[in-house]
Formats: sequence, C-alpha cells, structure tokens
Amino acid sequence: MTVRNRYLTIVAAAWVPCLALAVGFCLLMVRPQMQRGRELGAKLEETKRQYMVAQAAAKKEDQARLAETVEELRSRVSDFAVELEAAPDLVLEIAKLASDTGVGSFAMRPQSRQGLDTLSGSERLGEKRVEVGFTSRFGGFATFLNALERHRPVLFVESFTISHSRFQSTEPRVTMELALLVERPHGG
Repeated sequence: MTVRNRYLTIVAAAWVPCLALAVGFCLLMVRPQMQRGRELGAKLEETKRQYMVAQAAAKKEDQARLAETVEELRSRVSDFAVELEAAPDLVLEIAKLASDTGVGSFAMRPQSRQGLDTLSGSERLGEKRVEVGFTSRFGGFATFLNALERHRPVLFVESFTISHSRFQSTEPRVTMELALLVERPHGG
C-alpha cells in the first residue's frame, strides 16, 4: 500500500463518521424545522387570503351587494316561515281560508300546548303543528287543500284522513295535520 492510498484511507476513516453525524443531525434537527417552516408558510398564505377577502368585504359596493343578498335571503325565508308574533294571525288566516272555501264544522287545535317544537339542524326555525278538522264533499276538500298549499308563508300538510259514516247521510269528516315554520326570536 502506498503512502497516498494510506493517506486516503485515514482521511476517509475520519470523514465518513463526520458525514454520518452531519446527515443524522440534519434528519433529527433541521428536517422538522423545515416542515414547520412549510406549515407556517401555508398558514401565512391562508391568512393573506382571509385578509384579501376582508379587504374586499370592506369596500362599499361589496357591502351593498352583501346587504342586498342578505335581504333577498330574508325575504325567501319569509316565504316559508312566519315570525313568532305573527303566528296567531296565521291561525286566523287558516280559519278564513276554511270559510272562504265553504267547508263546514271547521275546528282547529294545536297538537302540543308547549311552545315551538325544535327542528333538527336549525337554530332559527321552530315548528308548530296544528290539527284541523272539518266536514266537506271532495270539491270543498280539494279547494281548501289547494288554498293551503298556495298560501304564503307555506303551510305544510303533513297528513290527512277522510272518514265517512255508513249510517249517517252527512258529509265526510276530514282531519288534517298542518305544520307551520316559525322564526325564533334572535335571543331564543
């Protein structure tokens, strides 16, 4: 073995462990820091995006557009739900629909005496169920049902039964279950 080969062997024996220590240090210390740097970079980009959205929302024309959109959505909700204070008036409207369509022996009662039933997945809407009973021939029943379905805010006809006595010559008795959507107050 020549001096040159011997010298290279000694240098290699010294440098290989140092290189192994450097690679180990990089894997144990520097790599997690690089990963954390990438995470912080992604978080910074998300924050920049949110800042841009907030800046855009602060513009007057965008605020006006958003306010218009909110008002449009509120009006759409009013097609389906009645405010809590207006619920008794809605019951009177149902009675007026019944008298206008000519059904007889009209009676109405709430299905539960307690306030609003809760709807799953909704904080702002509650449900009130009402049972309606009346006597009518099929034409009057169909007219009343059509009037209920066309009413705004929407009245949902959950179920109905029609019964007729074989022994009496009276008109058939109809019982309907109606569901009304009611907007809860902001605090409740």
